[in-house]
Amino acid sequence: MKHFKNPFIQIAGICSILAPLTLLAGDLLLVTTNMRFEGTIFTWIGCVLFVPAVFGLSNLLFESGSRLAIVGGIFAFFGAIAGASMQVLFRVYAVLDEAGAAQTIELLRGTQKLVISTQAIGITLPVGLILLAVGLYLSRLLNPFIPLLLVIGAVLFPVGRIGGFSAAVFGSDIFLTAAFGFIGGWILTSSEIRRQTGNFSTDMQSAAADDS
Repeated sequence: MKHFKNPFIQIAGICSILAPLTLLAGDLLLVTTNMRFEGTIFTWIGCVLFVPAVFGLSNLLFESGSRLAIVGGIFAFFGAIAGASMQVLFRVYAVLDEAGAAQTIELLRGTQKLVISTQAIGITLPVGLILLAVGLYLSRLLNPFIPLLLVIGAVLFPVGRIGGFSAAVFGSDIFLTAAFGFIGGWILTSSEIRRQTGNFSTDMQSAAADDS
């Protein structure tokens, strides 16, 4: 029988590494240049990449018996989706700003329904990441230093983005990049171990059996 790699786990591992790096690139464009439109594209990509990253971490935590895997994963998932939707809205703001439609921007920002349905939900991302970090710490799957990095990055996330503190924004990006860099490497290593030992989920085993 052939050895098969789980593509979902591999994608999750790669996205774990790329997601915070893409957020950092977007924030650099937003803060250091006038390329607001382009910056929101990078940030949107980063939020989208966080979805498989969160699923991958949640999956491995769940397999280790963590009770926080599902709850933390759900919160982080909705937060990542909300973050991506926010970037579409911010892209509209950027276009309107370039067109000199400042009053329209203020009108949109003052629309309560729009703010609640997009920006307010985004807080669930750092909440979910903190829950996953606690689950990661309690599971003792990695060095306790890594969940700490994740918690600091998650806490700085709303402080910088809601409070408007650039230092907190970049601090969050750096801590999340470090944390998810380790997590991504761990996920990819876990995928390789599973490939070598044949420890796959039932559906992957069935697929392998069909192809053998």
